Amino acid sequence: MAKISSDNYGIIGVGYFGSSVARTLAAAGKNVIAIDANPDTLKELGNVVSAVYLVKNVTRAALEDSGIGNCGTVIVGIGEHLEASIMATLSCIEIGVPRVISKAGSVEHGKILEKLGAEVVFPEYDAGERLARNLVSHANLDMLPLSDDFSIISIDLNPNFSGKTILDLNWRKKYNVNVIAIIVDGHANATIMPDTVIPENCRVVLSGTNDALEKFRNVNAKGLG
Repeated sequence: MAKISSDNYGIIGVGYFGSSVARTLAAAGKNVIAIDANPDTLKELGNVVSAVYLVKNVTRAALEDSGIGNCGTVIVGIGEHLEASIMATLSCIEIGVPRVISKAGSVEHGKILEKLGAEVVFPEYDAGERLARNLVSHANLDMLPLSDDFSIISIDLNPNFSGKTILDLNWRKKYNVNVIAIIVDGHANATIMPDTVIPENCRVVLSGTNDALEKFRNVNAKGLG
């Protein structure tokens, strides 16, 4: 198995921003892996970067198969699709990529990515080419609305829940909220199973309706549930 190299870069999502980063890094002689769901976009980069991978669903397994785990830096350029952006960022951090830089479409989106452990760029202010050139030479998250009545939040978990499993707590059934990830000391775990144990001093990333999330905030404040 190849080792992580600072000369290996991964680009997940090669729209205008990601493509600009990929081309600039490749021109600087770096090894670049480009991942996207659009075959036409990848075809344009096929003769420019080291490898391209057509990935419809950005899962941890798909990223591992592509060799992303050997990259010293990964740039996630899926800023328009919030869930895909969050999951791609979490997966890269889980795999052990030393540096994950994620494109954000809004300040709220950026706060989530920062709490997951990523560096955040806003393409309106950070051109992809400039980011790539720089590569060569965190505030508490409140809520990210995904629609009028559905959001993602990150919250410091009441210590009363520590040591219990996801199944024990059964928050999905009780409060209609889903645990997306658990964050401890800036490291995110997105592989949430029924037997996953809630660690001490953690934050959880939850999704649900605004009413359900507000109800859970009250439960968390009391440490009951």
